[in-house]
Order: sequence, then structure tokens, then C-alpha cells
Amino acid sequence: MLGQVKTEEKSNEITAVPKLLEKIDIEGSIVTLDAMGCQTKIQQQIINQHTDYVVNSKGNQGSLGKEIKALFVHGGSFQYKKIYNRHKIEKVRGRSRMETRKYSLIRLRDCPEFEHRWPGLRSIGRLIVKRTGNHKTTESVRYFITSLAYDDIDNFMHSARKHWDIEINLHWPLNVAFREDASRMRVGFSAENIGLIRCIALNLLKQETTHKRGIESRRKRAGWDRDYLWKVLTADQTIIK
Repeated sequence: MLGQVKTEEKSNEITAVPKLLEKIDIEGSIVTLDAMGCQTKIQQQIINQHTDYVVNSKGNQGSLGKEIKALFVHGGSFQYKKIYNRHKIEKVRGRSRMETRKYSLIRLRDCPEFEHRWPGLRSIGRLIVKRTGNHKTTESVRYFITSLAYDDIDNFMHSARKHWDIEINLHWPLNVAFREDASRMRVGFSAENIGLIRCIALNLLKQETTHKRGIESRRKRAGWDRDYLWKVLTADQTIIK
């Protein structure tokens, strides 16, 4: 977790995201956003800060999602002839589940209906995830707009995976190990301040790797064992220096 901005009352993430981006040096990286962040002003700011974006597209942008879906259906029916595209498949096997992910990117130069609608937009993407486990198979499809070139499929794959990791490696441990959703702090800046402290603690606990158990276990041990607490506080060597 690199930074946070409190969402104003009677507002939402759309106004908070630009403020957060201004606080972080994102140059040369790839910013991933949920569909809420699919806004022309946000994409323009990302481009102005000299970086790329991969943004989910859903029903919050009118016909955008339908148009992207229709384009992939049309391209697939002609095997993407005369359309610059890239596709990759990866398979992930778990204990009792098999997951197949198919990533696709299409160059926007071949799709004039999308040109100039989004700052820096160069490609549209699709991710089809098929999960098989417990004798059941489920399939989900997600669509994206991105400033990445159509042949930069590897970075697109990496960005799509890492975006989901935010839920697994940040929101989930904050809720499970720190009971964030159960917090009763409401007055003044208390919720914002303790939220920042939780994220600092989570960052430090993740960097301490001698204790092989989970974040909740590490947190408890740090409260019981001063020597281990010191290990947690100095796990980042830049602190010692």
C-alpha cells in the first residue's frame, strides 16, 4: 500500500483517485483500475504523469462494454483477419481446481469507432477465465481499455493478474487479520488515521519472512514477543540505514 485518500461525503472514488495519483510517483509504471475509474479525466491524468493504464470496463460507461464485446465477437467470427491482435493462454492448477485464462488484445487503429474517445487509448482487451473444480465448470469474461500496444500482451497479462492480487494481498488481510470491516471508529479522522496505521503494519509484516505463518499469526507474535517485534520493525533494511 503506497498511499490513501479519504473519499469525501456524498462523493465516491471518481473524485478521490486523481488526488491519490498526484501523491504517488507512478511514472513508467502501469496503473490498473476497476470500472469506477473508467473516466476520461482519470485516464488523461495517468497519461499526463507519463504512465500506462489497464482499466476494467463494465456497464457504468453506457455502450462501451457492449461495443467492446461486439468487436471481439465480430473479430472472432473472422478469426481476426485484417485486425492486429495478440492472444495468450495460461493454465493454473490448484489443489482441487484447474483454471484456464485466455488473454486477448486488439489494436484500436483498426477500430475507428473507439478512436479519440479515451486519452491514450491504444488497445482493448479481454480476459476469459474458466474454472473447473468439484465437478463444476464456471466461466467469466472481463473487458478492458488500455494504453498498452496490442503486442504488449505480457504486460497486459501481468497487470490483469496483479490487479486481482490487490484484493487477495491487501483488502483480504486487512479484513481478516486486522478486522477492518468490523471497526467502529467513526468520529473525526479516527477511521482515516487507524486505516493508515493498519496499512503500515501490514507492509512491515509482509516484509518479515522468518516467521512462515500468516499475517494474523505474525501480528499476534509481534504483540507478545519484543524481539520479534524488532524484527518486524527492521525488516525493511532502508529503515536501519
